[in-house]
Amino acid sequence: MWRILVVDDNPNNCMLLVSTLEGLAECDVAENGEEALAAYDKSLAQQKFYDAILLDIAMPGIDGVEVLRRIRSKEEQAATPQGKAIPIFMVTAHKAPFMDSFNTGCDDYILKPIEPDKVIIKIKDRLENPAS
Repeated sequence: MWRILVVDDNPNNCMLLVSTLEGLAECDVAENGEEALAAYDKSLAQQKFYDAILLDIAMPGIDGVEVLRRIRSKEEQAATPQGKAIPIFMVTAHKAPFMDSFNTGCDDYILKPIEPDKVIIKIKDRLENPAS
């Protein structure tokens, strides 16, 4: 079973993603960027690493692109070997802004409205075929 961090300021989106992944993943939920970074740091401290992060882009406070940048920066500082970084999927209703996410190091994206079957396919493909 995978361990996934779901980050979205909309509780309905969190519930949908968690229920979509039921039986496939143990999910932690963060409702904003600050909580996401705290959960990530806690996972490192406890050495209970996430297999993937589903990260909303548009959030108040620290947005998803900044969370992504900070996580990738920490991985770089820790000299994470290439291909061993946590797969991060940006979740967005907007097609244009997520392009900055790719420049910052995201692995893929999930468009809203969330389509559960597509979410499962994307996550399975990335986690079962990490070189793709």
